[in-house]
Amino acid sequence: MRSTLTSLAAALALILAGSAAADTLQLAPPGAGDQIVKALSARKDRAPGPALERAPVAMSWALDGKEPLAAVPAPFTAESREYWRDADEAALRRGVVLTTTSPQALVRISPHAGNTAKLRPDELVIRAGGRQFAADEAIERLADAEALRQAGMDVAEGTVILKLAAILGKGEVELAIPAAQGKYLIHVFEPQSTQVMQLRAGRDTVIAGTPLEISVQLPGVTTRRVTGLVAAPDGHSQPLSFQRAGDGSYKARVQPDAAHAGGQGLWEVHAFADGSAGSLRVQRDARTAFAVAAPTARLDGTVQPATARDGGLSLRIGVEVAQGSRYQLSGVLYGTAKDGSRQPVAYAQSAAWLEAGKRGVDLSFDAATLGLSPPYELRDLRLSDQANLAVIERREFGVGL
Repeated sequence: MRSTLTSLAAALALILAGSAAADTLQLAPPGAGDQIVKALSARKDRAPGPALERAPVAMSWALDGKEPLAAVPAPFTAESREYWRDADEAALRRGVVLTTTSPQALVRISPHAGNTAKLRPDELVIRAGGRQFAADEAIERLADAEALRQAGMDVAEGTVILKLAAILGKGEVELAIPAAQGKYLIHVFEPQSTQVMQLRAGRDTVIAGTPLEISVQLPGVTTRRVTGLVAAPDGHSQPLSFQRAGDGSYKARVQPDAAHAGGQGLWEVHAFADGSAGSLRVQRDARTAFAVAAPTARLDGTVQPATARDGGLSLRIGVEVAQGSRYQLSGVLYGTAKDGSRQPVAYAQSAAWLEAGKRGVDLSFDAATLGLSPPYELRDLRLSDQANLAVIERREFGVGL
């Protein structure tokens, strides 16, 4: 097997030995699902700090061709059986109506906004179905802040989580705290509910200033209203305007403000839905996240193949840089199996500091990883800025070799 690999590497070396600038290849035209930068932009106020590593690094390793790889990353779908609401002391003293679609919901009550009051379990009053219940009747289980911290939860002093007793059933439950002081945050989670809100961003990463679609689905629910917002890591927020689509989902389009892009951290999507399932009111909140990349660099479309020192394959990928930083390239090399099919053979990553201008990064595949025959294809080519861990460009298909 090793002699076969050596022969393949030697043959590839002969093929590529005469490569020169005139033999420079071009990346394939971007596909509909690819992420590309149309116009470069530098953010001097978000320039990487001097502590960022500048030494170049490159590595590659073999892949199991029998394990299929996803051609395009599948967007994450957040699911929610929960909702949140604020309540001040006046509302809690009167009683706050919570809606449930299944029995035995979990209710978390947390002091916030500077509230330091400690909530005692015996202060809780619960009403349902025209009756008033004492805490020991209506609560199946209760955990205070100390118990929650021992279980590994980071909660504010005075927080309690209670599991409603099955006797309360489902529907409206009124929670009252006659001695309430200050503001509280109430979280209702229904683990047994079949009313599940689904929230998804159309992509996991977008270029600043380009639109992103957000979709909400709430199967089995007559939805009256869907609202939301997008929040940047620096606190900036943008509202979401949802419209009902033909498939019954609700969709919104947002264009992340480029002035708030380029920093570390993910942008968060918050969506809120209100509707009904039969006679029951359904409230749901959900969150998901995506990254926003500043267009500080892009692939210039050129690829120069060469033979690596160990007989492997080296590809110099052209990069046009608007702002100096440490940039990373990664890609998957596909080879040709005996049956003629294309299979993943190796994965490579390279990182280097690039100043502004026309630059290049070498993506190298060691000879030991070239376990299949040419022709080869470079797929899932990604350019990232390591200063903020953001993917700037991604090509499903890079180039044929």
